[in-house]
Amino acid sequence: MGAWHIDQECESALIRLNDALCSFERATGREYTLILVPESPDEKINISQSGKPLPPNFDESIEEILEMALERRKKS
Repeated sequence: MGAWHIDQECESALIRLNDALCSFERATGREYTLILVPESPDEKINISQSGKPLPPNFDESIEEILEMALERRKKS
């Protein structure tokens, strides 16, 4: 099992997506919050901000992270 997904192909795709988002954000000044919530409890929830995955032991709740992202969206 990978760090972010139980399927290696999906794991590689998530890494490529985060890399692409990070490069795009650097080039454009835009920012993204990516939240992947598996419905199976044996898989990890994945959150990336600005193309960087948050550690599994992040302090904030998913709801707080989503709320902050939506607030930043409103201000833009």
